[in-house]
Amino acid sequence: MQSFPDGRREGGIWRGGGGFGYTMGMSNIDFLIKRGEAYFSEGLYDSAIANYAQAIAAGDQSSQLYCLRSKAYLAKAWDAAGRAPSGEEAYDAWLAAFGRKPELQLALADARLAVSLDSNNNEAWYGLGIIQIDKGSWAQAIEAFDKCLELNPEDSEAMYWRAMAFDELGDTPKALQALGEIVAADPDCSEAYYMRSQIYTSQGDHHQAMEDISRALELEPEAPEYYLQRGKLLSYIAEKPQGAARLAEAIEDLSHALQLDPDCAEAYNWRSLAYLQAGDDKRELKDLNSLIKLEPANAEAYKRRYDCHTACGNRAEAVGDWLYLCLLDPRAAADPIAGAARGALADFKKYSGN
Repeated sequence: MQSFPDGRREGGIWRGGGGFGYTMGMSNIDFLIKRGEAYFSEGLYDSAIANYAQAIAAGDQSSQLYCLRSKAYLAKAWDAAGRAPSGEEAYDAWLAAFGRKPELQLALADARLAVSLDSNNNEAWYGLGIIQIDKGSWAQAIEAFDKCLELNPEDSEAMYWRAMAFDELGDTPKALQALGEIVAADPDCSEAYYMRSQIYTSQGDHHQAMEDISRALELEPEAPEYYLQRGKLLSYIAEKPQGAARLAEAIEDLSHALQLDPDCAEAYNWRSLAYLQAGDDKRELKDLNSLIKLEPANAEAYKRRYDCHTACGNRAEAVGDWLYLCLLDPRAAADPIAGAARGALADFKKYSGN
């Protein structure tokens, strides 16, 4: 079973396979399709789309060809989107913008046409589900994956994305049930343990979450997102009474995640929080510097670095960060002023008797 990307940060990528093989004496249409697949494999998505369009114009109206073009549109959209930001608010804005990308709409139109041309094409239903995941249309994604699983009940990838859609809809019991079905059918599916660990973490079931993420790491010891998840989980545990001893383990896991993926802004964010909890201002500041280098528009990172500089007595640096923060988020300047005004008004009423 191939590795899945982290849907919560990267979204769905259409899997490979289902293409056309080379045969001697191939027709012009077959040649266009084959050349389109070659361009796709090289990451030349515009050229792939152009060849698929020529094959369609030449008379091939097959469901599978529309699948291929839809897949190319989707890959082009992801290629242009770049890496998702780590901050929750920035990520939500990034995901909303991605959902409006023209290439994504074209991919959706082709996928819908593919399933209308052949309702028994499970790959077309799978692709339609993936696109709906990327659009944040969770209910429609579930419908597509249900159709895919009717045709291929053992498609564990479709089961995985369907579980994610249930979780995003807030239907945690169905998400956990679906993930349980995956690990029952495939006990070596690290991705299912990973997602289930995230759900258990959000529920506060740290013991079960730790079991699942540790199992995922046993299966995939080089997956940076798994170390990130366990580091976050250990950070939560460290906040509890008698849990401080786990903080060093959290820092170790987050450091391992960064060794495997040096550009993981989220890992820098969480490790800086762990250093803050440990009272290590210098290392916290170093990680915040790395985070801001990766995400120069991260207002929360400037706010935290301002706090760190203030605690360290770095007044000039603190002022600089405050100015950047106010440019990125004017509320940072307005909120304290509004709070002071409310306090002054309350004092006036108290002492004036009004």
